[in-house]
Amino acid sequence: MSSVPRFTAPELLAEDNLCGHTLLQLVASGSAIIAELLRLSQNVPDIFWGEDEAKKRGIELDAEQRRYLPVLFDFKYLRDPEDHENKLNASTDLLDADTDFIEAHEMFVRRVYALFLSIVKYHGELSQFVERLNSGYFIAHTVENVLQDVEGKQMLCEAFFLYGTMLLLLEARLPGPLRERIVISCYRNQGESALDSVDEVCRLVRATGYLPPPPKVPAVLDANGNIASAPPAPP
Repeated sequence: MSSVPRFTAPELLAEDNLCGHTLLQLVASGSAIIAELLRLSQNVPDIFWGEDEAKKRGIELDAEQRRYLPVLFDFKYLRDPEDHENKLNASTDLLDADTDFIEAHEMFVRRVYALFLSIVKYHGELSQFVERLNSGYFIAHTVENVLQDVEGKQMLCEAFFLYGTMLLLLEARLPGPLRERIVISCYRNQGESALDSVDEVCRLVRATGYLPPPPKVPAVLDANGNIASAPPAPP
């Protein structure tokens, strides 16, 4: 009696394997997103922190930066955009500050919005990949046999780990109020019709209420290594 040959899934990382290639691309894009998030979070213009949070972080806003405070909005702007715009249009000083602010920070807010959008797309692509595994789209591969493959298990877990890391880093490096100000700045500058997936981006970046503690100020040491004076307490 002849035995039925046992089915063996093709090698996941073979050059012509669509499933493995898709998963590999996901992990690579996730790592690139995190690298960009870290780069941008280290170069946030002081004004986006807002006056109160800037003080907590030991940041002193100069007179030029303070001009921009009245033209920076969080998601409350979306409740009545027309009212906010009317108030700006009623003041020549505010209009001038708004124009100067856009010229100074347009490229930064566009780049951060692109980052937020890439996280939204990453989540969609990861969800789609898992759905395709479950539906038989990849024919020879399922969630089960991907997890039985050494490289497949590592990459699938890494793909989810990377998404979780993105969300944690958003909270730690780009807190909610700051995210909202950046999105609204881009929204006002570009217009809703020019931005992709505005609703999804807003859901992603909406403030959660969590604010990371400000960085600790190192103590001042004397020549003998003793604390010469206590660091000033935040105002």
